[in-house]
Amino acid sequence: MLQRAGVPLLAGFALAAVLMPLVFSGSSLFTWTTAAAWVLFATATSVLFGWTGLLSFGQAAFFGMGAYTMALLNQEVPDLPGVAMLVVAAAVAAVVAALFATFALRTSGAEFAILTLVLAQVLWLLIYRVPWLKGEDGFSGLFQIKILGSPLTSDLQLWYYTIAVVAVCVWLLWLLSGSTLGMAMRAVRDDPWRAAALGIRVRGVQVTAYAVSAGFAAVAGALVAQGQGVVSPAMVTFAISGEILVACLIGGMGRFVGPMIGAVVLIWSQTMLANVFHDSNVFVGLLLLVIVIALPDGLVSIPARIRGRRRPARRATVPSDVSVEEPSPVSEVVR
Repeated sequence: MLQRAGVPLLAGFALAAVLMPLVFSGSSLFTWTTAAAWVLFATATSVLFGWTGLLSFGQAAFFGMGAYTMALLNQEVPDLPGVAMLVVAAAVAAVVAALFATFALRTSGAEFAILTLVLAQVLWLLIYRVPWLKGEDGFSGLFQIKILGSPLTSDLQLWYYTIAVVAVCVWLLWLLSGSTLGMAMRAVRDDPWRAAALGIRVRGVQVTAYAVSAGFAAVAGALVAQGQGVVSPAMVTFAISGEILVACLIGGMGRFVGPMIGAVVLIWSQTMLANVFHDSNVFVGLLLLVIVIALPDGLVSIPARIRGRRRPARRATVPSDVSVEEPSPVSEVVR
C-alpha cells in the first residue's frame, strides 16, 4: 500500500533534501539543484518515450516554453508567486502540446518524431522573430522569485524550493503511472492495435500523454530559469532534446527511477568533466556512449546483472526414460 502511494519515493526526496546541504554548498549545491530540475525533465520525457512508446526529438520546445513563460510572467507580473508561474507555464505548454499532438499524431514513428523536431525549430525561430521574446539577448535578472511573499535569496533556499516542487511533480507522475491511464499508456506502447480492440482510445491516450509530458517538462524548464536567473534560445535547441533522451537511455526505462538516475549522471558528468577539459562535450559523449553500450538496459539493470552472475540459471534435466522430439516447422507456425 505504501509503495502504491509513493511513500518511499517521497521519503527518498525528503532524505535528499536534508542530506545534500550537509554535504554540499555553494556551486556544488547549485549543481544538485539543476540536477533536480533535470530529474523532473527526464521523468516527464519518460511518459512519452518509456510509457507510451512515442519518440520525440522536440522536448526542448516545452522545456524552453516553460522557461520563457516564466520569464514573461516575471517581467509583466513581478509579484506573482513562483509556484503560480510554474502552474501557468505547465498549462501553456500542455495546451500547445495537446493542439499539436491532435494533428501530428495522424502520423507515427519517425514521421511523428520529425514533426516534434520541427515544432522545436519553429519555436526557436519565433524567439528571434518576435521582438518581445528578445532574440539572442534573452531574459536576465530573474532572481526575485517570491515564495510565500519572500524572494529566494540563497542557494540553500533555492535548493529546498526546487527539490520540493520536483518531489511533488514526480510523485504525481508516480501516481499516474499506477493509474488506469498509466496502464492504458503502456498498453498502447506494447500493442496499439490490441489496445484499440480492448476499447482503449489510442489517439486520446497518446494526446494526453504528450500534454502531460509537455506540462511537466515546462515546469522543469521554468525551475531551471528561476535558478539560473537567465533564459536564452539555448534552452530550445536540439542539443537539449538529445541530452534528455540520452539521460533516459543511461538510466534505463525498465523502472520508474531509471530516467531520474540518468539525469543525475548526465548533469554531474558534464559538470565534473567541464572542470577538467576545455571542451568537455566530446568526453561526456564518449562516457555516455560507453554506458549505453555496456548497459543496454541502463544503470537500473546493474542489480539484476549482479544477481544473475551470483545465481547461475539452473538447467532443466530430463529423465532418461523420457524422449524429447524436436518441434517441427509446422508446430512452430501453429504456436
